[in-house]
Amino acid sequence: MVKVIAVLTAQEGHEEKLFEALKSVIEPTRAEPGCFHYDLYRDPKTPTRFVFDEAWESAEHLAAHARSAHLTAMREATKDILASREVFVLDRAS
Repeated sequence: MVKVIAVLTAQEGHEEKLFEALKSVIEPTRAEPGCFHYDLYRDPKTPTRFVFDEAWESAEHLAAHARSAHLTAMREATKDILASREVFVLDRAS
C-alpha cells in the first residue's frame, strides 16, 4: 500500500474556488483502479488549507492517478490560485 498526504493552500480570497476544484476530482479518483480511499479535509483553523488523505494499492496505481485526465485538468484549473502544494508519498514504518 502507498499512503499519500497532499496539502494544498489557496491564495487568500480563492479558498472556495480551490475547494470546488478539489471536490470535483473526488468521485472520479475513487473510481480509479487501486484506490483504497481518497478523502478531502479542510483545516478549520486555516480555511485556505486543504488536505487529501489517500491510499493506493501500489506505486503504479498512484502514477496512473497522477496522469489521469481529471487530475491534470484540476491542476491546470488551480495553478494560478494555489499558494502552495506539498505532496508526501509515504511507506508504512511499522
